[in-house]
Amino acid sequence: MTSHALRTNLLRSLGLAILLGPLAPRAIAQELPDLEVDGLLRTGLRLESSRYDGVSGFDIYDVRLGVSGKIGIVFDYALRAEYQFEADAVRLLDVRLSVPLSSEALRLDAGLLMSGFGRETMKSKDAIPFVERSQGSLALAPGRQVGAALRGVALEQRLSYWGGLYNGEGATFGNDDRRFLFAGRVEYNSVGEVEFFEDFVYEFGADLALASDSANPVLPVSLPPGGAEGVGIPGYTEFTGNRFAWSADLGIRYRAWSFAGEYARVEYDPSGGTDQVSSDAWYAQGSYSLWGAFDLLARYDSFKPAVGLGTEPDRTQFLVFGFMVNPGFNAKFGLQYSVGIDGSLVGVSQAIDRTNTGPGLADNQFLLNLQLAF
Repeated sequence: MTSHALRTNLLRSLGLAILLGPLAPRAIAQELPDLEVDGLLRTGLRLESSRYDGVSGFDIYDVRLGVSGKIGIVFDYALRAEYQFEADAVRLLDVRLSVPLSSEALRLDAGLLMSGFGRETMKSKDAIPFVERSQGSLALAPGRQVGAALRGVALEQRLSYWGGLYNGEGATFGNDDRRFLFAGRVEYNSVGEVEFFEDFVYEFGADLALASDSANPVLPVSLPPGGAEGVGIPGYTEFTGNRFAWSADLGIRYRAWSFAGEYARVEYDPSGGTDQVSSDAWYAQGSYSLWGAFDLLARYDSFKPAVGLGTEPDRTQFLVFGFMVNPGFNAKFGLQYSVGIDGSLVGVSQAIDRTNTGPGLADNQFLLNLQLAF
């Protein structure tokens, strides 16, 4: 090759490099999986003056870290874990692969994922209005499960639906028998995904769960505390048999005002056996947002365990008041105060939700919450 031909080829290669250079990183990025990192840190102060098992001190409610993204044009994925201080261990929260079946309208999820049951349960921890979910959301919803589920949207994203088949063992890999849990939810939002401040928004939903299993969710029971004159304290125990759960919820939002309510009920052994018992819970809450930065909250939270020790189970009822500051920058600052009604001392323990580390309700309880989510 002559020196003139060599020089011509070098100039041509240099010209192509200059023209295609800006496109090279994009071409390389298309070969690599997308990656997004998310996290949640919630810490604060708990002050309790309850007559039974009062706890006071600084606390770390949640420490979570996750990654999610897309691999090629086939799979979406999510991996999320939580550090549990009491157990000094890391616990998986989400291990999910997702495949689109019909554009973005219908998807198949498989792995460890949140089962589609419950309005408040389906909200992420950083998006719930109070420091912790209601008693019924902790005690009665199936929560995270290992299995496969279909989810999708319709009617210009005003209608959302979930339906899945799971092992029924909670956030535990494996199945101790050949039985499964089915859980499904449908919800309707009057405006869809895009919402403006002036919109009047109403939404409602319904849930259904069927299981014939031996482990999860466990059976809430009413246990008498020592020296508390027969006042029931919600606990939990193992249950073998059938379960039939359902719930319904309603929400209304208009400008700065918001109202919501949810009722859930579980029938244990609904086939009509001699051991048939039931548990139910409901809450009603309202909020007012000032300038979009300050939220005033109030909630009535009621829960009835399934059985008592020879007596009618006590219903634990609380009034909960909250003040939340949303300064932006992925941060939130919250104050919450709860008071028991009719002698209610302690609400559902966080042990009922085996992946939850937040505080349960208690009489005369003050919570300070500092939250950073990204």
